[in-house]
Formats: sequence, structure tokens, C-alpha cells
Amino acid sequence: MTKHAPRATAKTAIKPASKPSEAALKRDVLTMRTELAERLLTLRAKHDLSQARLAELAGVDRKTINRIENGHFSPALDTLVRLSSALAVTPASLLKV
Repeated sequence: MTKHAPRATAKTAIKPASKPSEAALKRDVLTMRTELAERLLTLRAKHDLSQARLAELAGVDRKTINRIENGHFSPALDTLVRLSSALAVTPASLLKV
């Protein structure tokens, strides 16, 4: 007879983590924006691409590239996928997750 781990019940269920403060969330978002901006700028320079050329390759507006690189914009998943494809990297590598 083998022992099995007990099943989680309503009484033994793991409680979710407490909600982070609004200030902590804002700080985390700004940190991620800054890191993404730096990675995008570094990769664009490595590939010797202008903002306009990267935008063309990714199918997004040049202003979008500028806003991301300046940390003023959090891109949608679609945009991250387009940028990563144009730069020949994975979306995860843009986010460093």
C-alpha cells in the first residue's frame, strides 16, 4: 500500500498571498518598464536598427518604439511578440522572466 499526499480541502487549502500595496505595484511596473526599455534599446542597437526600421519590421508605429524605450508605455503582448520576432529573440528574453 502506498501513501498519497492528503488532498487539499476547504479547511486545508493554501491561502492566497496578501494583496500588495498600490505603491509596491507602481514601483514594480516602473521597474519592469525601465528594464524593458533598456533591453529594447540594447537589442535595437545590437542589430543596428533605427526606431523607424524596427517599427517597420515589427509592424508597429515608430512612436510606440520611442514610448517603450523612454519608459512611458507598457506594450501589449501582441506588441512584445512582434518586437521579439523582429529582433530574433523570445518574448521572455525581452521581459527577462
